[in-house]
Amino acid sequence: MKYLTGHGPATALSRRSFLASVSAGAVALGLTACGDDSTGSTGGASTTATTGFPLTIRGAEGDTVLKTQPRRIVTVGFERDTDEAVSLGVLPVAITPATNFDSGLPPWVEARLTGKKAPEQLSYEDNLPFERIAALRPDLILATDSYSLSDDFKNLTAIAPTLSYDKDVSEDTWQTRVTRIGQALGRDAEAKRLVDTVTAQVAEAKTKNQARFAGRTFTFSLLNAEGALATVVSPDDASAQFLAGLGLTLSSKVTSLPPAGPAGRAVVSEERTELLDADIVLFSFRDDDEKAQIQGNRLFQALPAVTRGSYVPLDTPTALSMAFPSTLSIPFALTNIVPKLSAAAGRA
Repeated sequence: MKYLTGHGPATALSRRSFLASVSAGAVALGLTACGDDSTGSTGGASTTATTGFPLTIRGAEGDTVLKTQPRRIVTVGFERDTDEAVSLGVLPVAITPATNFDSGLPPWVEARLTGKKAPEQLSYEDNLPFERIAALRPDLILATDSYSLSDDFKNLTAIAPTLSYDKDVSEDTWQTRVTRIGQALGRDAEAKRLVDTVTAQVAEAKTKNQARFAGRTFTFSLLNAEGALATVVSPDDASAQFLAGLGLTLSSKVTSLPPAGPAGRAVVSEERTELLDADIVLFSFRDDDEKAQIQGNRLFQALPAVTRGSYVPLDTPTALSMAFPSTLSIPFALTNIVPKLSAAAGRA
């Protein structure tokens, strides 16, 4: 297994490489197309009563000015703009595909689209297809989850009002994101209900597992784009926050490491593999080859957490459900991760 040695700065990952490497108790809101009955799922008037318009929503990249409730929605973020629109009961006319999934849609979104015509997926390599977006005649573009918005905002706003993140794409909480999107869509009450419901689901999972999770430590690692082992070192990381919300604590063995690369991670050399040990050890894999590489390493096999069965491997979709939280992905994570954590904690 080839790890980078030491803990110095690693080569910065590209956005796509990082997102690929980080890697549902669905809320009962009916999914309505962002269109009238005659347009099916391709756009038109919303069925929700218009309230609060005109309005202006402040954003880090610029303001979003909406004179009336949007009728045709396009999402251009990584995946959470689509998550929240669908969770709020609005089907965009087009989306940028979630590239970590073969279908271009996360399973928690696919589950909500059963029996519906899926939105168009905007095909592009590096730059957004601005001409195609313009041809769709959107009256709102959701971009709160766009990692290239500082470059794209001017072009997007030339097409339609565009909703930016509040502070930064990596800093806005899932609560902030769904609240802003709910406001832009004229669905403030639905957004608040979603926040309350998902928060209650997390609290319920914490209470149910309190005897096993309280006081337990964890680490969460993956192989980065260069094939080096990277582990979460920041309690502010979204995955760490999800696990902390369940009552677990990020191991002090890793929080003391200097970050290297994106999103509060540190590169760990092979000879320091013991730093990954904790009451529960989580690891995310993109494919079976990565899994075999890590699990076949003798130093990894020697970790006390691994030998006693307190090791939790995660595939990319499951890891992404907590690494990029939304009101759809969090219930998916609770369903698919918490039972594994509980079993691992029971052996700790």
